[in-house]
Order: sequence, then structure tokens, then C-alpha cells
Amino acid sequence: MKLQYILEMKKPQTHFYNVTMNIEDFTEDSMLLTMPAWAPGSYEIYDFARFVRGLVAKSGDTELEIQKKDKSTWKVNTKGYNSINVSYEVYANELSVHTSHVDSTHGFLNGTSVFLYVEGYKDQSLELIIRPYGNWRVSTGLEKLSDNRYRAVNYDILVDSPIEVGNHRSLYFSVDGKEHEIVLYGHGNENEEIIREDVKKIVEQYAKIFGHLPYKRYVFIYHLVSDDDQSGGLEHLNSTTIDIDRFTFSPFEKYKHFLSVTSHEFFHLWNVKRIRPVELGPFNYKEENYTTMLWMAEGFTNFYGYHVLLRAGLIDQKEYFRYLAENMRYHDFLPGSRNTSASESSFDAWIKLYRPTPNNINSYISYYLKGELLGFVMDLMIIDATKGAKSLDDFYRLLMDKYNRDGKGYTEKDVMAALKDVSGRDFSDFFANYVRKPGILDFSREMKSIGFTLKKGYRKVDGIEPMEKAYLGIIVRTNGGRYVVDSVVEGSPAFEAGINPKDEIVALDSFRFGDVFLKDAKEEVKRLKLDNLSTFKPGQEVSVTLFRRGIMHQISATLAAAPYELYEIVEDPSPVQGYEPLRSKFFTG
Repeated sequence: MKLQYILEMKKPQTHFYNVTMNIEDFTEDSMLLTMPAWAPGSYEIYDFARFVRGLVAKSGDTELEIQKKDKSTWKVNTKGYNSINVSYEVYANELSVHTSHVDSTHGFLNGTSVFLYVEGYKDQSLELIIRPYGNWRVSTGLEKLSDNRYRAVNYDILVDSPIEVGNHRSLYFSVDGKEHEIVLYGHGNENEEIIREDVKKIVEQYAKIFGHLPYKRYVFIYHLVSDDDQSGGLEHLNSTTIDIDRFTFSPFEKYKHFLSVTSHEFFHLWNVKRIRPVELGPFNYKEENYTTMLWMAEGFTNFYGYHVLLRAGLIDQKEYFRYLAENMRYHDFLPGSRNTSASESSFDAWIKLYRPTPNNINSYISYYLKGELLGFVMDLMIIDATKGAKSLDDFYRLLMDKYNRDGKGYTEKDVMAALKDVSGRDFSDFFANYVRKPGILDFSREMKSIGFTLKKGYRKVDGIEPMEKAYLGIIVRTNGGRYVVDSVVEGSPAFEAGINPKDEIVALDSFRFGDVFLKDAKEEVKRLKLDNLSTFKPGQEVSVTLFRRGIMHQISATLAAAPYELYEIVEDPSPVQGYEPLRSKFFTG
């Protein structure tokens, strides 16, 4: 079979892409054309077929019969023909890393939301011709044949290569003789030279870890968007797309988020794109692809995302430990960490992570968060077991050697075997107790090997640390000056008193409810606030005034002692002997 796609954006202001498929040299009497239901890397069903319209198949001037078979598949009657062209339109008006977008300012494509595939021919090589609107230009990781003409060895590569079309800016740098393109769509408070240099430092650090860069050319696509728009990143084989607040580049407290997302997505080059759970490839684009290993695929990527910033000199040790300790605190605070294991969290991503309920904090823990902390602990365990000779870097280099060579994915059993090969230590009990079962990790015990421990307490008030603080147990989302309960922490006073999600809190003990009673539930998650009742005492009974479905209620609750709000990683006052080389290994890999 010979297969060619033609992509056009004839009237970009209408948000439609025009796609033509030229299909030649086939013998089948019928052909199934399918639109994927999801975008690999984002474990959520989108049903992209809902954006397709005007599907027509022809051979010459003869229009062929088309029958819809299911929500995402069309059957074309090709009997008597060996060459057809299929044309259709795709509505693309959602700017996110998982979807596609076109308007008067640019076009962006995430391939699974635009390109149909021929059932049984996903391994067929193909050609893509892009006809940009006006004087727009194209940036993509696809293999370029000539101007606006590209080649992919199969459908997977086509849709794993995001495409930016427009008048965007491009910055370039080289590492190990390989070109890297930074695409910037939109404007904010960015400094192009700083971005170029810092992204280059990230790439250089990963090149040191693995000894090489597994691509010919790499493309970073950044969309600088409003704080109200969707943000996030999505990994691809030799590129990434990152949507981020256009004013995230200063002060540094915000800029470090840009750096960590970039580092996270770049590490996916190895972790997921070349070293993957066995279930994540070849992809079934029509339905969920379940795996229990996302805690490693995504969580360990989170661990490296920040750890490499430290190793590259982009953040200091104090900042790294502050970030790590806050994640430990949040993990311990969430009841979901005691109810859902890392394996269960991974498997349930399709129905829980991307479709949260108000009870998620009580029944679910993100595999990003849980996995990141497991990665931290495993790194320490490998360093300790080998007396500083090896680290998690060596584990990944081994996986790259074993599982990238033939494209075979790994299983949990394979991971445990690789850990033993690298460290000489049996991780069976660790997997049984901390991966397959829910529970809290003993961070201090593991950090002792590198001479640190974990201090827990409350933030100082007037220079004095309180012995305890009062706590109601509500997480609030502010909405137009209203304080609406987003979640209620299981086992908290609010939970026992019967305060519900969607309740609007208006007063506490006759005081108007406001920001004075709130603090960030987690740093860098500014939309969610946890109650902060520093003027009250544990054991004190309070009256909560709220509106529920338009009716006022008075609810009494007896306040409890708040969970610790501050975790700090500090020097161990009685460190184990010989911790210094192990500490050095942790910081340098």
C-alpha cells in the first residue's frame, strides 16, 4: 500500500483542518478507517472522532459507499478499486497538549486528534504534505524530505510528532552535534537567551547520564498561554509540547516550574518513549491501555525532573529539599495515600486522575506524587546497597540497554530483576509493602544513609513555632469572592460534622469567612486552600455557617489538632558513619 496525507488549513479562523488521504495499491474489497480515542501519554479517553465531519471517499469522480461501524470507525466499500482518496474536516478549537488547535494566529496538531489510520496498516510508511496558511511556516520533529513535505516510517511516528504551524519564533542550540529547536508561540515575560541557555543545560545533564542523545534532532514546542488556559506537557519520541503561563518566567519562584516541566518531559525520551511498561506499545488507539506501572513511568520522571535541575546547577540544595519535603508533607497529609497503592493508582488513571471527584483526596493518590517519592527512596536504597558505587542512573542505563534495543516493554518482574542486578539487593519486600499496598513511607529512615533526617512542625508565628494548631479539614476553592468547599478530608472534624463538598462557607463563629482562615493546600497549587485556624484551639467547638443548595445551615464542629504543615529536610544530628560519599553520589548521580 502507498499512503499519503495532505494537511491544509484553508480558513484557520473557522478552526477546521482539511485532511486528504491518498491510498493506493491495495487489494481489499473494504477498508476500515479509524480515529484514535486518546493521546498516548495522557491516559484519558477523548473520542476524537466527535470532531470529524464531511468524510468522503472517492476513486476518481466516483464516490464510494461509507458506513459508520462504531463511534470512531468508518467502513469504506472499495470493491473494484485499488486507489482512492479520502477527505474530511477536523474541528480543532482546544489548545492543549493532548488536542489540536487552529485559529487566525497559528495551527497546532497532536496527531491522534487529526489523522485517521487504515486498520491493518498502522505499520505502513507514509508521506505527509503540509500546506500552511499564508506565509506560515512549519516546525516538527518529523523527518523532512523537502519544504513542507515529511516522511514517517509508520502511523505511530506520524502521530507521535506534534506539529506547530504559524509565525512562531524558533531558537536553536546544539548538544553533542545534534540540533535542538525551541518553538515559542505567544509572548509573555520570557527572556529568549536565558531560556535557550537553561534548556541547553538540562539537555547536557541528561546527555551525561545516558552518554548519548537517542535522536537526530529534537523540538521543544512551548505555547505561552493565559493562566486560565490549560497547562501541562506531553512527551513524544523526539519532541515535546508544553503549555505554560506566559508570565511564568519571573520571578524565579515561578520560573523553576518552567524548568521542571521541561526537564520532566525531556526525561520521557528514555522513560516511556524508549523504556516503557509492556502494556504501552504497540498502542491500541481505540480504548484504554491499562498498566500498573505509571508510578514508575511518570513518577520517576517527576523525580528526575527536579533532581536534574539540582545536578545542572539551576536550583540549589536548599530549594531542592524544600520542594521534596513539601511533596512528602502533602503525600502524608492525603488520606488517599493510605487507601490506594502505587499500582492501583496507575491502573485507575483512566477513571480517577483525569476525572477527579471531591472524594479523590480520600480515596486516590496520584501516581506522579507517589511515584516521585518512590523514585527518591529507590535512589537512596541503591546508593546505600552499593556503598555509593551506583544509583538510579545505573538502573536506567541498564533498562535502556535491555529494553530499548528490541523495543520490548518491561514488566514489574523485570524491574525488580534490574534493581537486583544493579544493587545486589532484593526489592521484593519493598514492592510488596510500598508499591502494591497503600501506606506511608519512612522517609527519615531512608535519608539517614546520606546524613539527613525529616523535621515536622508548624510554621512560626512571631518567631515562635506553635506546639499545635487547630484544624477543621476543608479544602476550599475560591469562586468570585465565594468560598466553596472542594473536598472534605476524611476523618477530620468537618468530615465528622457533615460539611459537604459544594457547601459555601460564609461564617465561622460569627466571623465572616475569608482568606484569613485559609492557606495553600500545597505550594504551587494556588486555587485550592486548606483551612488555617491559627486563632482557634484544638478541642474548641465552633459554629460553621454555610449555604447548601441555596439554604442556610448552622453546623457545629469540634476542632482537632492540625496535621503538620511544615516538613524540613535537615542534617541528621547523629549521622551514620561514612555517609559522605553516599551523599555525594545522591547529589551528582
